Amino acid sequence: MPANINTMMYVGEKPWHGLGKRLEKAATSAEAIAAAGLNWKVDKSPLFLEGGKKVEGAFATVREDTKQVLGVVGNVYQPLQNKDAFSFFDAIVGIKEAMYHTAGALGQGECVWILAKLPGLIRVVGDDVTEKYLLLTNRHDGWGSVQVLFTPIRVVCQNTLNVALSSEGARATLRHTTTIGLRVEEVRQQLGIIQAKFGLFEEAAKSLSKVAIGQKSFNTYLKNVGLVKDEDDSSSRAKKIMDEVSLLFEHGKGNDLPGVKGTAWAAFNAVAEYADYVRPSREKNSDKGMNARAKSILFGTGATLKQKAWTQALALAR
Repeated sequence: MPANINTMMYVGEKPWHGLGKRLEKAATSAEAIAAAGLNWKVDKSPLFLEGGKKVEGAFATVREDTKQVLGVVGNVYQPLQNKDAFSFFDAIVGIKEAMYHTAGALGQGECVWILAKLPGLIRVVGDDVTEKYLLLTNRHDGWGSVQVLFTPIRVVCQNTLNVALSSEGARATLRHTTTIGLRVEEVRQQLGIIQAKFGLFEEAAKSLSKVAIGQKSFNTYLKNVGLVKDEDDSSSRAKKIMDEVSLLFEHGKGNDLPGVKGTAWAAFNAVAEYADYVRPSREKNSDKGMNARAKSILFGTGATLKQKAWTQALALAR
């Protein structure tokens, strides 16, 4: 089993990461951090060369319970402890406004993520609804900032639709400094802007549901997304991809609903389902199995693929 893959929790049906501790109902931050196995701290320790000479301005981030070195950081960097990240998240969204549905750590603990459900639904057409989630990611290896972004999840298939409607205001980002705990109100204001984008997402998704496309147009769409190229038409790999995504276009979860079948909305969700559940992970690291898939879906090549699919689907609606 990949390292840390068992330090996850989820509520209800087993989600895309497939593993972890199942809870019967949405958790409070205290319950979530315990169930996800995230109740450990990160220390910032000086680095020394062989022979005992101290490396000035460089420190190791070390997981306290396992003594695993997670990364190398500088003077300014301040670890945001998992417990403090949950408290920070509570303060941002309001404890009574969101409940935690899944959380966990990737790798040895280098990246911790929390997913909280927000009130309200996005209704695209008929019974095809999407729930609103807020995702916080916190890295302990020095390779990224603390990020908070909205992540819609389609109920019927649990596809993560974390696409940016524009580059501006797509997420709130904070550096690991001593002031991070003082910036709650600043982040809440940024998220207010992002929250408004849920309305834009709903409007765009509805417009996609009104655009009918046939198999030929769908094949062109897949090529524009970059899943296959014209010169790959005769390859067995390209045919396999086309067949798999075409099957999802026709019979994927929710794609046979009235008002969805045969539309640009179904085309986008076929690629999203392929990225989340079918496509092999291509993350260039030592992660394996569900660990790599989780990373791909949330931050990696899977997320990039869905962004391209969204952009090309919108082009069909113009």
